[in-house]
Amino acid sequence: MKYKGTVVQWNHQKGFGFIQPQTGGENVFFHISALVDRQSRPRVNESVHYQLGRDNKGKQAAQAVEFVKPHSGLDKYTAPMSKAQGFSVLFLGLVSLCVWLFQCPYWVLIGYVCLSIVTFAVYAHDKRAARKDAWRTKEASLHLLALAGGWPGALWAQKILRHKSQKQPFKAILWLTIFINISVFIIVFTPLGQHWLHNVIASIGY
Repeated sequence: MKYKGTVVQWNHQKGFGFIQPQTGGENVFFHISALVDRQSRPRVNESVHYQLGRDNKGKQAAQAVEFVKPHSGLDKYTAPMSKAQGFSVLFLGLVSLCVWLFQCPYWVLIGYVCLSIVTFAVYAHDKRAARKDAWRTKEASLHLLALAGGWPGALWAQKILRHKSQKQPFKAILWLTIFINISVFIIVFTPLGQHWLHNVIASIGY
Protein backbone atom coordinates (compact mmCIF):
# COMPACT_ATOMS: atom_id res chain seq x y z
CA MET A 1 0.00 0.00 0.00
CA LYS A 2 1.28 3.45 -0.95
CA TYR A 3 1.23 6.37 1.45
CA LYS A 4 1.87 10.07 0.93
CA GLY A 5 3.87 12.32 3.19
CA THR A 6 6.29 15.23 3.47
CA VAL A 7 10.03 15.08 4.07
CA VAL A 8 10.55 16.97 7.32
CA GLN A 9 14.19 16.09 7.89
CA TRP A 10 17.07 14.96 5.67
CA ASN A 11 20.73 14.50 6.58
CA HIS A 12 22.88 14.71 3.43
CA GLN A 13 26.00 13.52 5.23
CA LYS A 14 24.53 10.39 6.82
CA GLY A 15 21.95 9.60 4.14
CA PHE A 16 18.74 9.34 6.12
CA GLY A 17 15.71 11.40 7.07
CA PHE A 18 12.11 11.38 8.25
CA ILE A 19 8.75 11.63 6.52
CA GLN A 20 5.65 13.13 8.12
CA PRO A 21 2.62 11.07 7.03
CA GLN A 22 -0.14 13.04 5.34
CA THR A 23 -2.67 11.32 7.59
CA GLY A 24 -0.78 12.31 10.74
CA GLY A 25 0.99 10.21 13.32
CA GLU A 26 4.65 9.67 14.08
CA ASN A 27 7.30 10.58 11.54
CA VAL A 28 8.62 7.66 9.51
CA PHE A 29 12.35 6.98 9.16
CA PHE A 30 13.82 6.36 5.70
CA HIS A 31 17.32 5.60 4.45
CA ILE A 32 18.87 6.71 1.18
CA SER A 33 18.74 3.09 0.01
CA ALA A 34 14.92 3.31 0.07
CA LEU A 35 14.86 5.94 -2.69
CA VAL A 36 13.57 4.73 -6.04
CA ASP A 37 15.58 7.47 -7.77
CA ARG A 38 19.05 6.90 -6.33
CA GLN A 39 20.54 9.73 -8.40
CA SER A 40 18.51 12.43 -6.63
CA ARG A 41 18.31 13.58 -3.04
CA PRO A 42 15.21 14.54 -1.01
CA ARG A 43 14.47 18.13 -0.09
CA VAL A 44 12.87 19.25 3.15
CA ASN A 45 9.14 20.01 2.72
CA GLU A 46 9.02 17.88 -0.44
CA SER A 47 6.06 15.55 -1.00
CA VAL A 48 6.79 11.85 -1.49
CA HIS A 49 4.99 8.54 -1.95
CA TYR A 50 6.23 5.57 0.06
CA GLN A 51 5.44 2.14 1.36
CA LEU A 52 5.88 0.89 4.90
CA GLY A 53 8.34 -1.84 5.74
CA ARG A 54 11.07 -2.76 8.20
CA ASP A 55 14.74 -1.81 8.31
CA ASN A 56 17.56 -4.27 9.07
CA LYS A 57 16.93 -3.77 12.78
CA GLY A 58 13.28 -4.69 12.49
CA LYS A 59 12.02 -1.15 13.05
CA GLN A 60 9.34 0.46 10.91
CA ALA A 61 10.77 2.42 7.98
CA ALA A 62 9.65 3.83 4.67
CA GLN A 63 10.45 1.80 1.55
CA ALA A 64 10.21 2.54 -2.19
CA VAL A 65 10.25 6.29 -1.58
CA GLU A 66 9.28 8.23 -4.73
CA PHE A 67 9.25 11.97 -5.33
CA VAL A 68 5.82 13.33 -6.26
CA LYS A 69 7.55 15.80 -8.59
CA PRO A 70 10.48 14.14 -10.44
CA HIS A 71 13.91 15.70 -9.95
CA SER A 72 16.25 16.84 -12.68
CA GLY A 73 18.89 14.33 -11.61
CA LEU A 74 21.39 17.07 -10.76
CA ASP A 75 20.76 16.98 -7.01
CA LYS A 76 23.76 14.80 -6.36
CA TYR A 77 26.00 17.55 -7.77
CA THR A 78 24.28 20.43 -5.96
CA ALA A 79 24.04 18.78 -2.53
CA PRO A 80 25.99 20.53 0.26
CA MET A 81 29.70 19.79 0.20
CA SER A 82 30.75 17.16 2.71
CA LYS A 83 33.63 17.61 5.16
CA ALA A 84 35.70 15.16 3.11
CA GLN A 85 35.07 17.12 -0.09
CA GLY A 86 35.92 20.36 1.69
CA PHE A 87 39.13 18.81 2.99
CA SER A 88 40.19 17.81 -0.54
CA VAL A 89 39.48 21.32 -1.86
CA LEU A 90 41.45 22.83 1.03
CA PHE A 91 44.41 20.55 0.28
CA LEU A 92 44.42 21.41 -3.43
CA GLY A 93 44.34 25.06 -2.40
CA LEU A 94 47.41 24.40 -0.22
CA VAL A 95 49.19 22.76 -3.15
CA SER A 96 48.36 25.78 -5.33
CA LEU A 97 49.76 28.06 -2.61
CA CYS A 98 52.97 26.03 -2.48
CA VAL A 99 53.33 26.31 -6.26
CA TRP A 100 52.90 30.08 -6.03
CA LEU A 101 54.96 30.84 -2.90
CA PHE A 102 57.51 28.09 -2.51
CA GLN A 103 58.32 27.21 -6.13
CA CYS A 104 56.72 23.80 -5.81
CA PRO A 105 56.72 22.26 -9.33
CA TYR A 106 53.49 23.11 -11.15
CA TRP A 107 53.25 19.53 -12.40
CA VAL A 108 52.51 18.41 -8.84
CA LEU A 109 49.23 20.35 -8.87
CA ILE A 110 48.44 19.17 -12.39
CA GLY A 111 49.22 15.62 -11.30
CA TYR A 112 46.78 15.78 -8.38
CA VAL A 113 44.02 17.16 -10.60
CA CYS A 114 44.56 14.64 -13.42
CA LEU A 115 44.85 11.67 -11.07
CA SER A 116 41.71 12.80 -9.25
CA ILE A 117 39.79 12.88 -12.54
CA VAL A 118 41.08 9.43 -13.45
CA THR A 119 40.22 8.06 -10.00
CA PHE A 120 36.70 9.49 -10.16
CA ALA A 121 36.24 7.87 -13.59
CA VAL A 122 37.48 4.50 -12.27
CA TYR A 123 35.04 4.69 -9.35
CA ALA A 124 32.22 5.47 -11.80
CA HIS A 125 33.21 2.52 -13.97
CA ASP A 126 33.34 0.21 -10.95
CA LYS A 127 29.90 1.36 -9.81
CA ARG A 128 28.46 0.61 -13.26
CA ALA A 129 30.15 -2.79 -13.20
CA ALA A 130 28.65 -3.51 -9.77
CA ARG A 131 25.15 -2.77 -11.06
CA LYS A 132 25.63 -5.01 -14.09
CA ASP A 133 27.41 -7.73 -12.11
CA ALA A 134 30.38 -7.33 -14.48
CA TRP A 135 34.14 -7.44 -13.92
CA ARG A 136 34.99 -5.18 -10.95
CA THR A 137 38.04 -3.01 -10.30
CA LYS A 138 40.16 -4.40 -7.47
CA GLU A 139 40.04 -2.40 -4.25
CA ALA A 140 43.84 -2.51 -4.18
CA SER A 141 43.89 -0.64 -7.51
CA LEU A 142 41.56 2.03 -6.11
CA HIS A 143 43.83 2.45 -3.09
CA LEU A 144 46.94 2.70 -5.29
CA LEU A 145 45.31 5.48 -7.29
CA ALA A 146 44.49 7.29 -4.06
CA LEU A 147 48.02 6.79 -2.73
CA ALA A 148 49.51 8.17 -5.95
CA GLY A 149 47.52 11.40 -5.53
CA GLY A 150 44.04 10.65 -6.82
CA TRP A 151 42.44 10.63 -3.37
CA PRO A 152 40.56 13.94 -3.86
CA GLY A 153 38.74 12.28 -6.76
CA ALA A 154 38.03 9.25 -4.57
CA LEU A 155 36.42 11.43 -1.87
CA TRP A 156 34.26 13.21 -4.44
CA ALA A 157 33.27 9.89 -6.02
CA GLN A 158 32.19 8.51 -2.65
CA LYS A 159 29.98 11.55 -2.08
CA ILE A 160 28.50 11.99 -5.57
CA LEU A 161 28.33 8.38 -6.73
CA ARG A 162 27.61 6.90 -3.29
CA HIS A 163 30.18 4.23 -4.10
CA LYS A 164 32.48 2.63 -1.52
CA SER A 165 31.07 5.08 1.01
CA GLN A 166 29.68 2.58 3.54
CA LYS A 167 32.43 -0.04 3.78
CA GLN A 168 34.35 0.93 6.91
CA PRO A 169 37.49 -1.18 6.23
CA PHE A 170 37.76 0.35 2.76
CA LYS A 171 37.29 3.87 4.13
CA ALA A 172 39.92 3.27 6.82
CA ILE A 173 42.50 2.17 4.27
CA LEU A 174 41.58 5.08 2.01
CA TRP A 175 42.24 7.58 4.79
CA LEU A 176 45.53 5.84 5.54
CA THR A 177 46.61 6.35 1.91
CA ILE A 178 45.52 9.99 2.19
CA PHE A 179 47.64 10.47 5.31
CA ILE A 180 50.67 8.87 3.65
CA ASN A 181 50.26 10.90 0.45
CA ILE A 182 49.91 14.21 2.28
CA SER A 183 52.88 13.37 4.52
CA VAL A 184 55.07 12.70 1.48
CA PHE A 185 53.90 15.93 -0.15
CA ILE A 186 54.74 17.98 2.95
CA ILE A 187 58.17 16.39 3.35
CA VAL A 188 59.17 16.67 -0.32
CA PHE A 189 57.50 19.87 -1.53
CA THR A 190 57.25 22.28 1.43
CA PRO A 191 60.10 24.25 3.08
CA LEU A 192 59.19 22.93 6.53
CA GLY A 193 59.22 19.34 5.33
CA GLN A 194 62.45 19.77 3.41
CA HIS A 195 64.11 21.34 6.46
CA TRP A 196 62.98 18.43 8.62
CA LEU A 197 64.19 15.90 6.04
CA HIS A 198 67.56 17.67 5.79
CA ASN A 199 67.98 17.50 9.57
CA VAL A 200 67.09 13.82 9.64
CA ILE A 201 69.59 13.00 6.89
CA ALA A 202 72.23 15.12 8.59
CA SER A 203 71.70 13.39 11.93
CA ILE A 204 71.95 9.97 10.29
CA GLY A 205 75.14 11.00 8.49
CA TYR A 206 76.58 12.36 11.71
